[in-house]
Amino acid sequence: MHTLETALVNYWARKTLSEKDLMETPDLGKVVLRTAIGFAAFAVLILCLNWVAASTIDRPQVAAADQGV
Repeated sequence: MHTLETALVNYWARKTLSEKDLMETPDLGKVVLRTAIGFAAFAVLILCLNWVAASTIDRPQVAAADQGV
């Protein structure tokens, strides 16, 4: 078990950013691009959920529950 814990800690330490990496100035173009991609993915998710929800309103059970019957 000790070997597994050591391996996990070593893997995590390699994956984290070093102090040098944290202090570097990020490329503004990459930051803007990643932010735009994130917002676009979120918008697509919302649109897909809205599309799925709109198709369920056509079912009689949902329509009756929506009207409060």
